[in-house]
Amino acid sequence: MKLSHESKVRLGVGIGAFVLIVGLVFGASRTLIHFDGPWDLGNIASGLSGMGDAVDDDVLNDGGKYSAQPQQLSSATFDADEFRYLDFDINAASVDVKVVDGNKARVIERGRVAKGMDASKAAAQNIASVEDSTLKVSQFGSDDGKAIDRSVTVELPRRVAEHLKGINAHVGSGDLQIAGVICDGFDLFLGAGDVEFTGSVTDALSAEVGSGDVTFELYQAPAKSMNVSVDSGDVEVTVPNSTGFTASLTLGSGDFESDFLPDSYDDEAISSLEFDNGDKSATYRFGVGSGDMSFNPE
Repeated sequence: MKLSHESKVRLGVGIGAFVLIVGLVFGASRTLIHFDGPWDLGNIASGLSGMGDAVDDDVLNDGGKYSAQPQQLSSATFDADEFRYLDFDINAASVDVKVVDGNKARVIERGRVAKGMDASKAAAQNIASVEDSTLKVSQFGSDDGKAIDRSVTVELPRRVAEHLKGINAHVGSGDLQIAGVICDGFDLFLGAGDVEFTGSVTDALSAEVGSGDVTFELYQAPAKSMNVSVDSGDVEVTVPNSTGFTASLTLGSGDFESDFLPDSYDDEAISSLEFDNGDKSATYRFGVGSGDMSFNPE
């Protein structure tokens, strides 16, 4: 079959256009694949493939300037026979006291470390020491940029934790958790932080609470005295049902709730009240400003 001159021209133009299109596509693909600029398809594909992985919200919030997970910054070890008292001075930090087996107490600091910073160089100085039979732990929120989200864990040998003479705690806006401890006395001052105590206070308990929150879960209640006051915060105290005491209550505009109270109690009608339980041997005093307090049996 013979083609006309016009058909030959059209066929030549079509073949030329096809070759041109193939050349453009091939050239463009090679350019995109080897292009290392902001539109690097390799990086984009890699980023998309990783979208299914969990992303640490804190890393996003701090721009990735700190490690995603806390690291150990420091650790101090003390012999169990060196102390019988605990003293805490905490502000804008977190301290957790745990009971462990063994004969050594450890105070461990952790935090998320700034990128490029050695963990040991980010450690706070003089967190723990033993003086006059007292293990002293001081932890304050630091803005030095070396680490964030600092926390301290205190590991107490069981044979010490269950025979402590006393605990003194001054807590500003930080957190303190103590579990499994038995002590003769507990003295607490709390500003705006949170304190949780689970254990026994055998003799005397004193707690002055500002706007913070406190929970005392007492397996054995003080046999001598308890003096707890709260301004605008929230306090919860639980004791064994058999606890013997004579209690006095001073109430402002806040709320006081207790299953030990007589049925006739009306917190809107009184500003002071006395009540008792069991053998009435201990003396308890409760004071409530504009906050809330509960005092109940287990």
